[in-house]
Order: sequence, then structure tokens, then C-alpha cells
Amino acid sequence: MRIRITHGLILDAYSSSKTHLAQILFPAGEYFANFTPDGKIEILNSGVSKAQFSFSQFREKLSLGEFVLIES
Repeated sequence: MRIRITHGLILDAYSSSKTHLAQILFPAGEYFANFTPDGKIEILNSGVSKAQFSFSQFREKLSLGEFVLIES
């Protein structure tokens, strides 16, 4: 799916190795998002970093207008 982040957000994200959690800036723009096998939604930032959200956290971001669902 594709989402739009409406304004720059600093999100907790994993590096590609998934061993190091860091706070990474996700500038406003469009991003690809995937469902993970453990039921989370993963937002990809330039293929290197991945922020993960539970479904309820993702839904909250949508309701606050921080995320806009472009395509599912």
C-alpha cells in the first residue's frame, strides 16, 4: 500500500538489519507500507529504514491526519 505523511515526523525505526532501533526523520511525502507476518504495518523509508506500527497505532495516525492512505 502507499501512504502520505502529511508533515515530517520523527519515528522509531529499524535499520535494514532489524537489530538497531533509532529515531529517524520521515519527511512529508509518499511512502510504501507493508503488512508484516506478525500483524504490524511497516513503513519503508528509502529501503534502509522501517518504522513499524500496530494496527491501532496506524489507525490513530490516520485519524489525526498525520498519515493519509493513498492506495491499499
